[in-house]
Amino acid sequence: MSVELESNTNLEEIYTWIEQIPFSKPKKNVARDFSDGVFMAELLKRYYPKLVDIHNYIPGNSIAKKIDNWCTLNRKVLSKLDIKLGKDVINQLANSQAGVIEKVLTDVRTKILKDCNADRNSLYFEYEENENKGEVVKSILNPEEIANKTVPRHVFVRLKQELEEKNEVINTLYQKVSHLESLMKLKDQRITDLTSQIIKPIEQNISPRSIHFTPTSNILSKFRTKI
Repeated sequence: MSVELESNTNLEEIYTWIEQIPFSKPKKNVARDFSDGVFMAELLKRYYPKLVDIHNYIPGNSIAKKIDNWCTLNRKVLSKLDIKLGKDVINQLANSQAGVIEKVLTDVRTKILKDCNADRNSLYFEYEENENKGEVVKSILNPEEIANKTVPRHVFVRLKQELEEKNEVINTLYQKVSHLESLMKLKDQRITDLTSQIIKPIEQNISPRSIHFTPTSNILSKFRTKI
């Protein structure tokens, strides 16, 4: 390995970094957690999404499966990051040998920090090679990037894209809520109309009783006749 751990401070930095990354399952023991290569694939997917196809790395308990995952990761991803693992290191990783994964993580973290710093510099200026004009400096800043100039461009772009996707989801949910509210209003109006249609015929069928009063003169006339 190109980088060796020099002190417990380096270990603490590695553990703190790993602790902040959400993985597909809870972290328990760093050597065993990374032994099948899946955690490393998930970690690299966050920083180099175009290089990692997470479906290529299937969790496994057998040493053979763990070695296979690490070999795939070594060939398809790590080698492109100038990090090459030897067979002995891969075997040690697959067997959860203490201290080995920390060395690999140190190399990976160093590479990520280096690329982030380079990307941060490219956030301000982009260099174009031109045979006739030589090197031309072209600013690629825009107001949004200026406001976020301390963030590496690929991180900023990724976060911006995630924010836009979440905003789209929120807008879709708002539209669904609005649609449901409209349906509820229509349903309430329909219930009111049906209730009115039911009550109206009932009121029409119930008429007040007719009360007939016999005039007093007729009563007196009948009384006199009897007398």
